[in-house]
Amino acid sequence: MKKIIAILMCLVFTLTIMSCAASEEEIIPEYNSRVSGDIDLLGKTFVYGMEQSYFFEGADSTLGYINTTEFADLAAKRLDDVENKLNCKIEIRYESDAAQSAYYTVATGERTFDFIQDESYSLTNYAISGIFYDLSILENINATNEEKWGSRYLLSPMMWNGALYGVVPVQHPLKAENSPTGIIAVNESMIRTLGLVDPRDYFENDNWIYSTFTDCLLNYAHTNNSGDYVYSFITSGDGWLYRTASFSNGGELVTINDDGTYDMGLFSSNVLVALEQVYEWMTGPTGNNIMYVGSTVTEDNLNDGNGVMALIDAYQVLSGTSSVAYNLDDFGIVPFPSGPNVEPGTFKTSFESADFVVSIPISVDDPEQSALVLDYIYEPFEGYETKEAVLDYLTRNYFHDDRDAEFFTSITDKDHTFYFDFLHGIQGQIMGMHSNTKTPVEYLDSIRDQHSSLIEQYVLPVYKTINELYE
Repeated sequence: MKKIIAILMCLVFTLTIMSCAASEEEIIPEYNSRVSGDIDLLGKTFVYGMEQSYFFEGADSTLGYINTTEFADLAAKRLDDVENKLNCKIEIRYESDAAQSAYYTVATGERTFDFIQDESYSLTNYAISGIFYDLSILENINATNEEKWGSRYLLSPMMWNGALYGVVPVQHPLKAENSPTGIIAVNESMIRTLGLVDPRDYFENDNWIYSTFTDCLLNYAHTNNSGDYVYSFITSGDGWLYRTASFSNGGELVTINDDGTYDMGLFSSNVLVALEQVYEWMTGPTGNNIMYVGSTVTEDNLNDGNGVMALIDAYQVLSGTSSVAYNLDDFGIVPFPSGPNVEPGTFKTSFESADFVVSIPISVDDPEQSALVLDYIYEPFEGYETKEAVLDYLTRNYFHDDRDAEFFTSITDKDHTFYFDFLHGIQGQIMGMHSNTKTPVEYLDSIRDQHSSLIEQYVLPVYKTINELYE
């Protein structure tokens, strides 16, 4: 099946090139370098295909911000400013599957979208088949500027064989932070009632480690005034706890050595310590204090008072009306605790898909024009040019403690996140640890050969690209 898909995509790519060649005589509006400050796109309309999905507010929004909010107003003003400054029009077109729609435009050779926005889960296989421009070679967008377009690991699902096919506009608030998982949300009201140490205090004092987390698992469980049992910790029953813990004790999914060889981090001694600790939490004295639910409803159970802590995705913190920020009067967030082989305070988050990824289809008239418009759209909003301004906004509107805002804005930094390939089996291997009856050592031995094959095929091209573009 994979070979058939590859052949079809090659045919699509060939047809696209033929179509582009047939239209070479079209007159493309000329524009000056953006450095000159004198840019005229001659009234051209740029069509922006935007995904409507769980991470996106849809048509009742502007650039992904709910209308009637401050950021939506700033986004609307930005679009107007760009249209006036560059003498162009920007048309937003909402799509149920922006990635697939872009694929069809390439297949037909038509210029339907000048850029699109979707999550990398939908884009990755299209990207590595060659239907988007390599943004790293375009002059009008500095795609490897991590402060503007996202950290190397956040963008890794859009990398392939030396090319970068999508970026995330991280200088627009909440666009980067939406993607990771592996955050622990805490019901602070319960902590105060119990009179126990707040995980935020542990984290702030560099003491949020396996042993203090074990204490929390042992002591937070209780029976409430209604006679209902309240668990210490809520997590998905699908293996998210194993995945989150994997690199909390140091190491990376892949390390490429100077001689070109590589090491698979999953089989390192540090990762094994982490996985064995999770196994102990699940099967030892703390096991009865852990509640296992579906991965999409962990925050619902926390909101309903079924547990004191919950392992959640970042989008479940504040992205919609079902999220923690809209339902708990007082909550906190902390990372997964640090293992014994790393400095206390070190933390990792993980993700399987980067949200709000922007890509440019190869069917556009002029990729440099598309890149230019994107670069102007995604300059920082007026009044939110600094991290301090964004932190203040988050604390005033969502969080009750500035420590939460500080942590939340750091979760996608290159030192704090790692990517599990969701589409090609690697994530399934890790998450499969939860439902098997083997010890971590036995389970890892059983998947070693398959894991090595998947790393060779799907992960090494990504990590080699990171080394080429950023090192």
